[in-house]
Amino acid sequence: MSDALEIANLKARYCAAGDSAPHDAEGAATALRACLVPDATADYGFTQFDDPEKLIAFMTTAVGGGSEWMIHMLGSPRIEVAGDTATGDWTVAVHAKRKDGETMLIVGRYSDCFARTANGWLISHIKFERYE
Repeated sequence: MSDALEIANLKARYCAAGDSAPHDAEGAATALRACLVPDATADYGFTQFDDPEKLIAFMTTAVGGGSEWMIHMLGSPRIEVAGDTATGDWTVAVHAKRKDGETMLIVGRYSDCFARTANGWLISHIKFERYE
């Protein structure tokens, strides 16, 4: 399997883990953890994470915990591999139904960094830019 395809599948697993959080927070946390290097960071624009456990808690409680369901839809991938590091950009649309009954659509772009590890490719940094 090519590096780019492995990275695309990794990002898809990350999004699927987030989507599972409303129904299985513990399983989502385990799946998210498996996608990240131990010192992964993230920038979601309105908040930054310098510790992957803080990101995982955010995804499983604030985001997943407030939703009945959600689904990430990724498109237009651009993945560039340079040895044991890589970058990847995706357009993203997240459709969700909040527990208060509100449905919402969030669109934006992921611009991430990846590292090749003994366990394969993992996410080292996530940047999400929301378009409004």
